Amino acid sequence: MFSREYKGKWRFGKRYKDPLTDKWRTVTVPAERNTRHTRNEAQVALDKMIREKLASITGEHNRNRQMTLGELYDTYWNEKKDSWRINSRRTYRNSYKIFFNNFSRDAKLSKLTSLMLTNHFDNMISEVQKKQKNKSYKGSCNIRTINGLKIYYARVSMMFNYAVRKQFIKESPFKGVHIAWPKESHRSLIEQKYLDEDELKILLDYFRKVKPDFADIFEWQYLTGMRFGEAASLYPKDIDLKEKVVHVTGTLLYDVGPKKSYVKQDMPKTDSSYRAIALSDRAIEIYKEHAKGKKQKDFLFTDKDSCPYSVQHANEDLKIFRGKHDFGKIITTHTFRHTHVSKLAELGVPLYVIQHNVGHSNSKITREVYLHVTKKAQQELRNKLNKM
Repeated sequence: MFSREYKGKWRFGKRYKDPLTDKWRTVTVPAERNTRHTRNEAQVALDKMIREKLASITGEHNRNRQMTLGELYDTYWNEKKDSWRINSRRTYRNSYKIFFNNFSRDAKLSKLTSLMLTNHFDNMISEVQKKQKNKSYKGSCNIRTINGLKIYYARVSMMFNYAVRKQFIKESPFKGVHIAWPKESHRSLIEQKYLDEDELKILLDYFRKVKPDFADIFEWQYLTGMRFGEAASLYPKDIDLKEKVVHVTGTLLYDVGPKKSYVKQDMPKTDSSYRAIALSDRAIEIYKEHAKGKKQKDFLFTDKDSCPYSVQHANEDLKIFRGKHDFGKIITTHTFRHTHVSKLAELGVPLYVIQHNVGHSNSKITREVYLHVTKKAQQELRNKLNKM
């Protein structure tokens, strides 16, 4: 390290070799005076500057110290967040919040073992199973299904795959994680995802009495296959009465904050989500009822304060409904999309048309519900033919 004085001010500097050009570069920091204390401070600051410059060139993390889980997350989040749609960021952030409720941000990345992660996910599986047996059991997080737990597993493992790619660690601790995922009846799992006609009627009748607006939004989802956020963000101008279609061009953007801050994000969840959906006469009735007195760029479905509803609000009310009417099924706002799929499959509508309606270019769940319903219909037909 060298020092220079100019007009009563000091500047400390240090040289380093650029690994790409083999040329020497210089970094400097200013100081008010030249003392042992300021020299030590300058040394620390210069070393940090050189580490950061070298890391920006090589992409390698400083190997002279251990990266923490918190540092990994911050690096990963800052690089990846802009590639995720804003509403998706919230679900990712929730997954990492659960992870850090179990693992300290200060924990050393290299110290995390496969056994620690295996034990963590085994405990999570046990917790989910307790929730499925006892609806009142809350547990340590909001994951209530094995499928939800698998999504959580995938998101956390992605962060560690990133750490390997960036050479923060040589090998992901997930490589040695082997989870004994519970085996569940595939048929029962699929049937849990949608409602039959009687169940749908009970649900809509319930909400017509306690919250008519939600009854209309849920029925709208059932009739169109739209996501709740897509329906909640609709403007009257998005509906074309002449062509009898609704144009899906965005989703509701909300996060922690007052409901008056909710705005429409002019992009749906995925690129395939941009679509026009044919409207039934009943859907047009719902539209006309909610469009009364509203301008073209007002939200269509609103509360008494003219604010759109959030999906959290809707799911909280659905949770209350489940406490009163236990169908033994998963009931969230997504249930009405799956019910839309099941009904169209029952009517013999081609899969590609259904995928268009729900905005999925390739959805495993949509395909599974479709195949399950059509196979069930074929079996029922076979049983009837045997009675002829």
